[in-house]
Amino acid sequence: MADTNKRILVPTDFSEPSYAALQYAIYIANRTNSRIYLIHFADRSKVKETATTITAYKEALRLLEEKLDYVKNHSGAAFRIHAEVITTTQSIADEISDYGLKIHATLACIGTSGVSSKQKEHSLGDNTEKVVKNVDFPVLTCRSVKEPVQFKNFLLPIDLTKYTQEKVERIMRFARGFDATIHLVAVSEFLEEFITSKATLADKLEEAADTIRKGGMKCTTEMIRHDMVSNSIQLYADEIDADLLVIMGHEENLFNQWLFGSRINRVISNARIPVLSFRPEED
Repeated sequence: MADTNKRILVPTDFSEPSYAALQYAIYIANRTNSRIYLIHFADRSKVKETATTITAYKEALRLLEEKLDYVKNHSGAAFRIHAEVITTTQSIADEISDYGLKIHATLACIGTSGVSSKQKEHSLGDNTEKVVKNVDFPVLTCRSVKEPVQFKNFLLPIDLTKYTQEKVERIMRFARGFDATIHLVAVSEFLEEFITSKATLADKLEEAADTIRKGGMKCTTEMIRHDMVSNSIQLYADEIDADLLVIMGHEENLFNQWLFGSRINRVISNARIPVLSFRPEED
């Protein structure tokens, strides 16, 4: 039986990215003995538009439940999964946050369509950024499945914010369950070199590596300069064949909101591998 203290929320809109998110959730659940909550949040007004009578409305919901049960029963991990259709008038981001708090989720796995030109209130992929910024639990986002499904190489970008040590400690706790190597990378842009020191960033990198190695875990370090951070991270992820990219969302001041916040959005939107993001615990 799955551990009821470990709960993974998987919202689904039956898209290919949401199926990919379920595969990653199953992989993590099998390694951590977790329970999966596979939830479809149905836009009540849209269901009513296509089902003009009470009987038709109930039939539409029944068909959604049937579709969700099919996904559950063909997942290969039905015994771990609680599947439920929930009708709502709220945005999908708010529903994910509220439901995650309700079940005390330890993680959410969400499929995202990547870069989108228009936000849709009830679209799962287009609400990923809002979810990552606002929920209190870690969020894994993905666009597709990287075969084979495994977490052997974690990529962790290092910056100069006060949360670096917490970021390292939290990813160490997560990585232990997968016997993974943590690859640390520090990337500095030309703009940052007006306000920070390369030596300071290098010290942060080595300090983080020292913490990981003293914890008995495998670690590598790399420093990259003078490139767009999001592009550099993606290229380095390809170079080391990374399975998971780890980031932390935070707001220290207006400059960092602009500098680091915009990077996080670009990384999540363009990543070819899953991205695990979490907020600092003290936030």
